[in-house]
Amino acid sequence: MDNQIELRALRHFIRVSELGSISRAAVELRIAQPALSRQMRRLEETLGVQLFIRDGRGVRLTETAAKLRDEVANVLLRLDNACLQARIDEGSPSGVIRVGVLPNLGPTFMAELILGCRQQFPRVKLKLIEGFTYQTANWIQSKQIDLGFAYDVDSYRHLSPEFLFKEKVYLVGSTKNWPFGERVLLSELEGLPLIIPAPPSYTRRRLEAAAHDQQLELTFKYEIDSIPLIKRMIALDEGYGIFSRACLWEDLEGPNLSVAAIERSSLSFELALTTAYGTILPPAARHIISFVEQMVRRYVELGRWSGEFITGGPSSSTNT
Repeated sequence: MDNQIELRALRHFIRVSELGSISRAAVELRIAQPALSRQMRRLEETLGVQLFIRDGRGVRLTETAAKLRDEVANVLLRLDNACLQARIDEGSPSGVIRVGVLPNLGPTFMAELILGCRQQFPRVKLKLIEGFTYQTANWIQSKQIDLGFAYDVDSYRHLSPEFLFKEKVYLVGSTKNWPFGERVLLSELEGLPLIIPAPPSYTRRRLEAAAHDQQLELTFKYEIDSIPLIKRMIALDEGYGIFSRACLWEDLEGPNLSVAAIERSSLSFELALTTAYGTILPPAARHIISFVEQMVRRYVELGRWSGEFITGGPSSSTNT
């Protein structure tokens, strides 16, 4: 028996495991389903292990196969990146790069991203698609976007963070009756009328987890899934909100809102720029990733964003 394993078979194995269906993988890979089924059985025979548990709903990985998938994905990613690096044209990058952005990044950040990329990479066409983390995750998996911003990236196995930025979190209220200084303890939020997105929003889950750590009971006066509307309600002195500085810095230039950094708690937001796990990116996407990271670092230096890099080059931070 020929014990050589084709890279193509390993790539197909990864895609079948991601989709949980040989038929769906065959459609996406544009090969006949019987051919893909035979290829997966040959892979099992060559390895001498069972990879899939087959049932009427599709296929599930065995425990051994799950471990194999993670190892194979890492190897393929390193191989693809090595090949990509060998092929990268030192000239100007080109192509269409689709980026998922979150509403709380703010219009100025998005506009500067578009204009900065056009100036630095004139042959790259940047397409921004706004949505929440779960939408970004779905769009990356279905290959509708090349990269995207997301929170709680560890909850999505198919996402790989290019860099991770830990954002400082702030209590926001109207300047009319602002009772705090520049800093506030999480315990001081007890009894405040909070205006927060409804579950299962990332902000809500992180806030409730931090409150649970300190055995605090919080009061949610309004549940609103619109950042502009939450800010408007806060300005009307209807309650308090929880935001990162990235979502606030433009509003703080006006007279309506005051903020205090929430300290001595586990509350923070971890923002990632993500790509599909194990997927090779076009050269232009790598340039965009580097440009975005430079933008975030510049925003930190300007005091627009507040936090620190967890991964992705030398740590940057601010105590703003």
